[in-house]
Amino acid sequence: MNTNWLLVALCSLAVPIASAQNGVSAFEFGFEQRVRTENWNNLFDYGDSADDQRNQIRYRTRVWGKAGLTDNIDVYVGLVQETNQIVVPRSPYRFDEVAFEHAYIDIKKLFVKGLSLRVGRQNIMKGEGFLLLEGNPWDGSRSIYFNAADLAYTWKKSKIELIGISNPRTDRYLPQIHDRSRQLIEWDEQALGTYYTDNNLKNTNVEAYYFYKKEVHDRRAPTNFQFQPDRHVNTAGGRVVQKLGRGWEATGEMALQWGHQRPSTSIAGWGGYSYLKKSWKTTWKPSASAGYWGMSGDDPATRDRVEGWDPLFARWPKFSELYLYSLFREKGVGYWTNLGMYQAEFLFTPAKPLTGRLTYYRMNAFHTFPQGDTRIFGSGTGRGNMYQARLDLTLNKYWKGHALYERVSPGTFYAQRAPSYFVRFEAIFTIKGNFGSSH
Repeated sequence: MNTNWLLVALCSLAVPIASAQNGVSAFEFGFEQRVRTENWNNLFDYGDSADDQRNQIRYRTRVWGKAGLTDNIDVYVGLVQETNQIVVPRSPYRFDEVAFEHAYIDIKKLFVKGLSLRVGRQNIMKGEGFLLLEGNPWDGSRSIYFNAADLAYTWKKSKIELIGISNPRTDRYLPQIHDRSRQLIEWDEQALGTYYTDNNLKNTNVEAYYFYKKEVHDRRAPTNFQFQPDRHVNTAGGRVVQKLGRGWEATGEMALQWGHQRPSTSIAGWGGYSYLKKSWKTTWKPSASAGYWGMSGDDPATRDRVEGWDPLFARWPKFSELYLYSLFREKGVGYWTNLGMYQAEFLFTPAKPLTGRLTYYRMNAFHTFPQGDTRIFGSGTGRGNMYQARLDLTLNKYWKGHALYERVSPGTFYAQRAPSYFVRFEAIFTIKGNFGSSH
């Protein structure tokens, strides 16, 4: 199935509607400069035999503007550039490309009340990002955009969306300045799906979804163990958040996958999570949560079926910045699959500008990974223990930042037992403004 026709058709709707409207609205603009320093070691192989320590500084610059063509139509355009200066091992400084992070038209009223359309390059996040958040995982933390059309109908406290997505391996839809032909993902991706959100019940939020996705044209050699033949996968599931009173809240999400992979391999995966959270209205505003996250793994003993969870558009550091890179030697960077985790987390606010987080994961695999490098992967299923600590500081509307520390003590899933660590410091400066408003 090709979803390009959907993007073109929905784009064409915007032109006659915009030309039929009159008036000029406000213009909003913004600038953001983010600087990160990162230091990590052993997160690819969990061994001290190879010197894989890295220290780097990441500079990301973003500029954007939004023009209100009418009361109902906005146009949003944003540019982004991120350059990594690698200090250890020493690498030459190379200014990276400038890309369009956003370029979309937002029609807030389309034909009938409650019907809206956003089409173009845009960010999309649903729920906790378990299924839908990251459109291009290989560009790091530069952007998360999708080339998409989102047709939505809202009534009362319900919303249903028809979403079409087309994300190629490299950007071919919009030009780049100082083009570096960056790879955004391992293959070309297209998807069409629907997402339903219901907030009509007082203490219950419900979400349900179905997506059909194609992952095709992997450029790697078929002899590469990470090579993926053309794949068509269906994903259906739902999410429920239930407020239980007295600061208690329960959340759960579950999804099933089916489809086929060339030439004749069937797909049967699952993924989900559930956790319980308790909040206290006391000094420091603490909250604690505990739960379990699971993404099915591919059984190496079955050759006619793929049982591993396909994270679709969720290859982002939801659980860990460190482990995002560790997965690179398995299916791919941020490819959350073959993973079961018990999680415990504590949040607190010691002072108004500060928030803190302490998190622990007990990680396991459902299956061993014999197709990987035996110098990295062992014969067990214990991935190990992961510890995280994070402190966020918001000084004012212009300045904010955070410090993050992560550590993994590896288990039997790995051949070596050297612990890994990831340390990051971040500072962000943001300025926003607007001018003009007449009708």
